[in-house]
Amino acid sequence: MTIQISSSLEQLVNRLVNRLKPTAIYLFGSQARGDAAEDSDYDLLVILPDTSLPRHERESKAYDALWGLSAPADVIVLTATEFKESQQVATSLASTVLREGALLYG
Repeated sequence: MTIQISSSLEQLVNRLVNRLKPTAIYLFGSQARGDAAEDSDYDLLVILPDTSLPRHERESKAYDALWGLSAPADVIVLTATEFKESQQVATSLASTVLREGALLYG
């Protein structure tokens, strides 16, 4: 899927890449589908190399990386293994993102 990357989205991705060193970042939800309202946020799925860091701590680091940016974002952070395992379930977030989302990085 091809999307127009705004400067706000580019800033979000750059911050996440610089701070978290992900293997991939996907945009999903209304922004990826092209039916976003003016006040819609960016839904981002960040894939990290495998780590023992709990998911809530990974997501806390992601939100810390975005501190001070004006673009609203919801960020979900999975490890590569979590992402791969989740793809096996057709109704999982990972499967939905692969079907309907857009790869922004990786």
